[in-house]
Amino acid sequence: MNEYKFTDRNKKQCGYMRIVDEADTDSAELYFYGDICGSQWETYLEDKAPQDVADFLHSLDGKKKVDVYINSGGGDVFGGMAIYNILSRYEGETVAHIDGIAASIAGIIPFSCDKVVAKSSAQIMLHKPWALCMGNADDMKKCIEALNTCEKSIIDIYTAHAVNGTTPEKIKSMIDRETWLTCGEAQQYFNIEIEQGEPVQASISNMYDRYKHKPDTVKNDTAKQKLQLELDMFRLKNNIK
Repeated sequence: MNEYKFTDRNKKQCGYMRIVDEADTDSAELYFYGDICGSQWETYLEDKAPQDVADFLHSLDGKKKVDVYINSGGGDVFGGMAIYNILSRYEGETVAHIDGIAASIAGIIPFSCDKVVAKSSAQIMLHKPWALCMGNADDMKKCIEALNTCEKSIIDIYTAHAVNGTTPEKIKSMIDRETWLTCGEAQQYFNIEIEQGEPVQASISNMYDRYKHKPDTVKNDTAKQKLQLELDMFRLKNNIK
């Protein structure tokens, strides 16, 4: 089993990706429990998530079923798009499991799989992509064009997995107002199978502070998990059992 710890630009841990490949079984597991990372963070070796996914799937030779577990507050849009495309190309069976939260760009990753299964009270969040930009008016225009292109790609993915006559316009309206849905609610719009049970705690994330309408449960769970992470790191550094 390999575990890649995600860190933000201040080198603080904000989650992990775990890869489980049991040689004596016909299945393997991917866990995305934290922020989605991409090429702009590649100075930190542990943050090359898309390449890690590609290398892992290549090692399976398309022979194994892969269960993909999602509990993520989002992250780098291009990293998420890359992961979506990598998983979409995999020849073996893939099943996504939304364990807690699939927010922002993490919300499209489950739909790269052949089937999406979610806890009834787990959550999906759709919102407009955003970016930081520096420069003159031409630079700002290019940034706006890039954001609009990203949004169209996200809408196209959700539309491809829509049900009950859900239109691109409906999906865009949810994106425009930052919409949080339980997976039970999301099943009204998207092709999701529901299993009963409580979701796991919200993942540790540096993204939640950027969202306008995050539920109070996310705020509370995140605070608890960050405190637990700090305690665990303190024990590790000081060799406390």
